[in-house]
Amino acid sequence: MTLSPHGDFAHGAETALPGLDPAALRKALLAQAREHGLEVLRDDGASLAIATAYGRCRLIVEAGAARAEVDSPRADWLFALKEALSEHASAIDPAAAQRLRWSDAAPEGGRPPNFQLAEILSAAPLGRDFLRVTARAEDLSAYGDDAIHFRLVLPPPGDPAPEWPRIGPGGATIWPKGAKALHRPVYTARRVDAARGELTFDLFVHEGGRASAWARSVAAGARVGLAGPGGGGVPRTRRIALYADETGYPAVARILEALPPDATGHAVLSTTGAAPSSYPLPTHPGVRLRWLAQGSATRLARIAIAERSDDPARSLWFAAEKAGAQMLRDWCRANGVDLRDHHVAAYWTRDESKQRGNRT
Repeated sequence: MTLSPHGDFAHGAETALPGLDPAALRKALLAQAREHGLEVLRDDGASLAIATAYGRCRLIVEAGAARAEVDSPRADWLFALKEALSEHASAIDPAAAQRLRWSDAAPEGGRPPNFQLAEILSAAPLGRDFLRVTARAEDLSAYGDDAIHFRLVLPPPGDPAPEWPRIGPGGATIWPKGAKALHRPVYTARRVDAARGELTFDLFVHEGGRASAWARSVAAGARVGLAGPGGGGVPRTRRIALYADETGYPAVARILEALPPDATGHAVLSTTGAAPSSYPLPTHPGVRLRWLAQGSATRLARIAIAERSDDPARSLWFAAEKAGAQMLRDWCRANGVDLRDHHVAAYWTRDESKQRGNRT
């Protein structure tokens, strides 16, 4: 198998891209790199290589034929890279995406390696506007501080026989569609007990949210799916500035617990209401908390920009609605702040959905 020139990782795979416009895929990959601050290792016309938190992705065009290669230190992360590239291909040309054939494809019809079933143990109120849910899963050994998010996979309401994802002929995941479509919001793994197989996450409750309605009525013993882990991990820093609305509170809590005792910084936490949230955030001796009553995501971003200008040495961590995240990303690019060293994420999108999950 041919991997990238940086292919010092243990896992790798490749696929031809028959019928897929390589120029369109290159454009999509570069757009993703710009949006998330990913490092472009090479872009010389014949080859595009991009580094991500999971490993590397490479697009190669030779003699008019295109292929993609991915490599990663972990098998589950390699699968995530393949999934991401397959999603780009599907957005460009669904028919061409179905012709992808990864060199390490698992047997067709099997379960995706990053998906497992779980049993709900409990769901109880947490403060005024959160619910704490605990589930027993099959294998949580991959759920560490380097990837603290996952997708909660919910079957359609009232469906007694849900269909779960399966591996398609090309090695990518096939998700049920139509009436069998699954809801897949993203949450932070607040606590993980791998030995007991228990995962706890906190859900911000809001009216009209499908996951909120599910959590309010779910009974112990209900079956759900878990996909992941993924997303950003706990920052490895001793100087940090955190900015979040309610959807980011569980991740902030996880970070405060994991920061070293000598870390310093502050957190600005916006609230929907006029009063500070009742969410139980842990204390850290070096990190000061400040509440922003009824603060919008763009207002939170403006505060982050102002404070970043005053103290550029701190690691920046931001999680709120998309408009604020985009404003902060744009400012960082315009002012030479390397987003690879920071975390700026949209945890929900006002225009596309009224739902506030822990990541969209």
